[in-house]
Amino acid sequence: MRHLPNLITIARIIVTPLIAWYLSKNDPRGAFPILFFAGFSDGLDGYLARRFGWASKAGAYLDPIADKLLLVTLWIGLGLAERAPWWMVALALGRDLAILAFSGVMLLRKGPRSFPPSVWGKRSTFFQLSYCGWQVMDMAWNFLPGWWLQSWLALAAGATLWSGVDYYRTGVRMLRDQGD
Repeated sequence: MRHLPNLITIARIIVTPLIAWYLSKNDPRGAFPILFFAGFSDGLDGYLARRFGWASKAGAYLDPIADKLLLVTLWIGLGLAERAPWWMVALALGRDLAILAFSGVMLLRKGPRSFPPSVWGKRSTFFQLSYCGWQVMDMAWNFLPGWWLQSWLALAAGATLWSGVDYYRTGVRMLRDQGD
């Protein structure tokens, strides 16, 4: 049972291309249940790992990969469907690329280092997934008011921007603490 969180995370990775496929076919009703599973599983795997002490190194690597794969898929799919503004797609993907680049620099300069997700990084992921989920749901059933979607977009953008600033400050502090 201690591997259950990792299996759930791997399942999220496996189903993400199905979301991309449904979105590319303009079938949000096909994408939505898979997206719902992916979003639910993101919370479930973390809960199980913490609650029962089933956390693992593999899970610490797999979970953020699964999150990023899902979000990249959703942002690009929603951007192409003209359901997410391209500035938000660029903000979300740019923040993740900047974090990845910094992690690569740290790895090359200092070897492997722990760079755990911040509270703001988790909030950013929550608001981004929520916004994308609302957009897919509205694509499928067209019932959400525009102000609702715009409010979630503002929350996602704000949390993404602030988490980027927070990761930048953390990165600078890590470099400074290591004599760079």
